[in-house]
Amino acid sequence: MFAGLPIWEILLLTFGALISGVLWYVLPISNMSALIRRRWIAYIPIVIAVVLFVILRPQGWMLIFPVLGFLIFIHELGHFLTAKLFGITVKEFGFGFPPRMLGIRFKPHGTIYSINWIPLGGFVRMVGEHGEAIEKGTLVGQENEADKNVVYVRTSAVIEQATAQPVEVDFGDQSVLKRVIVLCAGSFMNLLFPAIVFTIILLLPQDAIVGTVVINGVAPGSPAQMAGINAGDMIVAVDGEEIDNHVDLIQRIMARLGSPTDVTVMRGAFITGNPVPEIISAQPEVLTIEPRLNPPTLMVVETVTDPSKQVSLADAQRYNPELLLGEEMTQGALGVLIGTANESVVKRSYSITEAVPMSLGRMRDVVLISKNGIARWTVGGPDPGLAGPVGIASVTGQVAQVGISPLIEFMALISISLGVVNILPIPALDGGRLLFVLIEWVRRGKKVSAQREGMVHMVGFVVLISLIVIITFVDVQRLINGDSLLP
Repeated sequence: MFAGLPIWEILLLTFGALISGVLWYVLPISNMSALIRRRWIAYIPIVIAVVLFVILRPQGWMLIFPVLGFLIFIHELGHFLTAKLFGITVKEFGFGFPPRMLGIRFKPHGTIYSINWIPLGGFVRMVGEHGEAIEKGTLVGQENEADKNVVYVRTSAVIEQATAQPVEVDFGDQSVLKRVIVLCAGSFMNLLFPAIVFTIILLLPQDAIVGTVVINGVAPGSPAQMAGINAGDMIVAVDGEEIDNHVDLIQRIMARLGSPTDVTVMRGAFITGNPVPEIISAQPEVLTIEPRLNPPTLMVVETVTDPSKQVSLADAQRYNPELLLGEEMTQGALGVLIGTANESVVKRSYSITEAVPMSLGRMRDVVLISKNGIARWTVGGPDPGLAGPVGIASVTGQVAQVGISPLIEFMALISISLGVVNILPIPALDGGRLLFVLIEWVRRGKKVSAQREGMVHMVGFVVLISLIVIITFVDVQRLINGDSLLP
């Protein structure tokens, strides 16, 4: 059972289980408060041991639990903090999903702060957020047991006697602006986290590969050829921002598909025997290019009869000398073959005034690259890398093998996706509920009936679950076939 585990992992799990076992039998369970009588306290050591075991392991798909748990928790934290700020009654703020393991209440009729058994995020129960179901607890598995496994931490007997049940403040009774803020706060927290992560990374010294981005070939009829780019030219900037290497160039271009883009080029020419071109112009040129959303794949033939599907052998070999008759000539958004010459590794860090806008720019590029990837896919392009829970778990394990820093960056990327998707007008998500609030505002306070809104959200929920099931099925097929989910 423990074969292959390091000794510290075995000891961690063993001591957690041992302490839980001792507490289970030693703690008095009949003459004390509910804190002890429920026996749930005995589970705490083993739960902590398992959580530490998952977090501290250098690899493994199980890291998806703390990763998604943390990201969903900070999302719900945004809703919770803004609801409290506006005085909305919050019945419960939970880490993980029910059933409830432990809940603490600091004053009578106050908010329950709970830890739940399913460690995949969190939830906020606000009065009026989901109608009567939230009061009955049917949405969180606490039907008729609102105080199950809840401990009241008394401040003093005097305060307890003087505290009457407060008047509940309904989420639905708040102004449109307040409800919009509460609904958007979750996505805001998911976008704040990667902004902080990227800023910290940019502030710290990092190794960067720097070199000259060289054009090795230009496809016939491509945007690059039409803009006047030639083999031997060197790209030094995109939209006025310098690039470090060809990977940097690809990312910049992928974020600008279908949009006119200024590319700064130094003219050069290859000298026989030298893979690095010689500069033949003193001043750089700025060329405007529109990267293609879905570049064509052309068949290499001797004589072209259909230019939309074929390319001559002579033209194809000017682009890529290794192409032969009968092969397919694939190309990217610009239609160029690129590489990085004169590579070197440099230490680089930025000031806070540089790091903050750069981190926001990086987040913008992540969103644009994702949007463009999906757009390419819808018109017959390559798979954009959509993944469900199984796929994300697999990729998390692979990224964790590289190191803690890539894992944190990967968490930031997932957080951006959660933040953006949740704010889209999709029924059952925050954006769907936000849409109904905005409809109410447009109709000057006339709300859509709760039954009709609930039906829309239910249909949206069913569709979302169906999509997740389909994507998960595809993920499982990939894993069975041994395909990596990493690009």
